Amino acid sequence: MPFKHDDRLRALTHKDSDFWADVVDNVLIVAITDVRGIITYVNDRFCEISRYSREELLGATHRIVNSGYHDAAFFRQMYRTIRAGGIWRGNICNRAKDGTLYWVGTTIMPKHNALGAIEGYVATRFEITELMNVRDRLKSLAATDPLTGLFNRGGFNSVLQAAVERKAQDIARDAFLMMFDLDGFKQINDIHGHHAGDVVLKVMARRLLDLIHPEDAACRLGGDEFALIISHTLDRMPLPALLERLLSVLETPVEVGGTMVSVSGSVGITPIAALECAETLQKSADVALYAAKRAGGNQARMFDIALHQQSIERAQILADARRGVEEDQFELYYQPILNLRTGQCDQMEALLRWHHPQRGLLAADSFRDVFLDAALARMMSPQLVRVFRDDMRLWASNLDACPSLAINLSRLDLLNVSFQNELEIEIRRQGGKAANYVLEISESVLSAGRSDRMLERLHELAAQGFQLALDDFGQAMLPLEILRSIPFSMVKISRTLVAGIEHSQQARAVIAHLCGLAHAYGLDVTVGGVEREEQMAILREIGVDRIQGFYISAPISAGNLLVVLEKHIPDTGQGEIPQDA
Repeated sequence: MPFKHDDRLRALTHKDSDFWADVVDNVLIVAITDVRGIITYVNDRFCEISRYSREELLGATHRIVNSGYHDAAFFRQMYRTIRAGGIWRGNICNRAKDGTLYWVGTTIMPKHNALGAIEGYVATRFEITELMNVRDRLKSLAATDPLTGLFNRGGFNSVLQAAVERKAQDIARDAFLMMFDLDGFKQINDIHGHHAGDVVLKVMARRLLDLIHPEDAACRLGGDEFALIISHTLDRMPLPALLERLLSVLETPVEVGGTMVSVSGSVGITPIAALECAETLQKSADVALYAAKRAGGNQARMFDIALHQQSIERAQILADARRGVEEDQFELYYQPILNLRTGQCDQMEALLRWHHPQRGLLAADSFRDVFLDAALARMMSPQLVRVFRDDMRLWASNLDACPSLAINLSRLDLLNVSFQNELEIEIRRQGGKAANYVLEISESVLSAGRSDRMLERLHELAAQGFQLALDDFGQAMLPLEILRSIPFSMVKISRTLVAGIEHSQQARAVIAHLCGLAHAYGLDVTVGGVEREEQMAILREIGVDRIQGFYISAPISAGNLLVVLEKHIPDTGQGEIPQDA
């Protein structure tokens, strides 16, 4: 009859008890306690790893090696298990007498007396410090961006969830999630190479860590996307001051190989609430970030319910626009611009129109979100170039001389070099010249943070022969230096300044001042939004060079534009001007 397990063990220990005791002492860390947890026995391995003598350990409890790593709940569960007669297994971080930490894989078994009652506990352990250190290093690597040392997206998700849980425990403490990216970063990579981009990212990471409290979190979510999870920082500076400093940090130039490069950023903020999930908070911060960009960039916006509704509407308009691009619903219209000195329309402005299947013909102001979506802008670029090509062919075959064409460039357009290259190639293919095209850049685009790349691109376009116009002149209060640093050839005064000039001396004085300022820099002046003959007469008297508006013509299709351009536009404004049907 084969031995049972207990019988075999008894036979082994009876025959070689000293040998098996040596095995246990050399492999395991052993301690025995009474039912109260008082240590009654420790082996040499326990003394060696804990740095305590046997005399210091006997009569003490295991609190003598408590590291503080584990919370009270951890030990409650342990004692609940062993006091119920069960065996507890787990990993414990202890503190040696010299203060060093060590990890042990632990098994604690109750020791029963002859009556079956628990009279003590036997704890056997083996050291796993190196294993746990490797685990921690791998865990840290999994949560850390190797380039910047900030939390990566995985770490960000964990830290944000922890912030939500802390908020539930202390609802009185303010906490915020801030998300932002770096405008102009792609251009640094394109021009100076990815090494330069890496330098910028590392410098920004150091600046962010210097800005926030050590217990708050700075994260790089990928590419040039960053996030801050803020709470303790607010103890030393209020939120408005923090945001101001953050924007300043983002736009402070970075030295790369002896060259100074600049980026800027917009910030989306949302309060961290106890009842919200991390995913919802990220979406809210993203919505606020988009609102900051839409408002001109280089600023911060706080999420609110109104922004949430706008985000829903934006998602719908973008979805409609993607279908619109696929179904050729977008068309270019053109508005003639009258030269007050010659009485002829020597320029026209290209304006995008959307033949929306439900909402009818929409002007660009109705779908501004489309121009701020980089992916959608890339989708539209080839179609717009094709439309320009077809319209230029139409005019070339029907007109002796074609007016200069003004094209509005958004920030995305300005930095979308492929679109501009395609447009330039098509112009040359049609036998045209870059000098016959006016590229309009609004003051709001420039005031949103003039990255080095954007300024370089403007100079490149001027060098290629394109005329540059500063749109919405006088609206954003740009420094006058901009009129010297960028090779503009003309400015356009906003239609909002024209309203009321027949009755307001102040309105006339403002336009006269802007006109005189532009002329002093050698720039032509166009005024938009002219709707009445009286306005035209006043603007001619002021010295404005060109006017644009419904008094001359509404924006019309390429075909209808031929009718307007073939007619002489009287400088008195008399005669009927064809309108788009």
